[in-house]
Amino acid sequence: MRGSYKKKAKEKIMKSAWDLFLENGYDETTISEIIEKSGTSRSAFYHHFHGKEELLFTIEYINDNDYDVWLKEYYDGSIHAVDNLISFHNYVMHTIESSPFCRFYPPLYGLQVMTDGVRHTLNPDRPYYQILRSLLKEGIEAGEILSQHTYTVLTDMIASFQIGITYNWCLQQKRYSLIQYGRDLMIPFLESLRGEIFDGNEDCGGEP
Repeated sequence: MRGSYKKKAKEKIMKSAWDLFLENGYDETTISEIIEKSGTSRSAFYHHFHGKEELLFTIEYINDNDYDVWLKEYYDGSIHAVDNLISFHNYVMHTIESSPFCRFYPPLYGLQVMTDGVRHTLNPDRPYYQILRSLLKEGIEAGEILSQHTYTVLTDMIASFQIGITYNWCLQQKRYSLIQYGRDLMIPFLESLRGEIFDGNEDCGGEP
């Protein structure tokens, strides 16, 4: 029961912070306002978070809700693993570009570079990372993805590419489409992982 209460308090604090960030802006929102809106206490706040900036980092968990939607509605086990990876990549870029929290991404990335606290963007337990690992593991086991790297290393590589693409988009003040930019940079890499599956009727060029 106590663990459930703590989880609810943490969720209330995050939800209240997100609402206030949207309503008032990040800089104008105070910790006291977050505590008041969430109906929690200052001790509860600091039990879960080091400060206001860490709450900014948890915006990534909102995106994770959308990534769960992709898994339920768009994942197709009948198509090639690389095609599912491309679909998920495009969905991630679209989610970031169309997010109501889009304007908070520059400080989100900038502050995470400097913080000594938790970097929620890199949390390996996020659904984002779980989906990537699952897609890559299934693809490698099916022979549809060919790489010298393990699925865990490939997951880190793809995540690093996507973070870099988004960070550069923020540096460029969002002057172009993140979706198109992401396609141009990422799809050639994802296609390079594509392995072809041959059945017993395929002519592989060998002797009969």
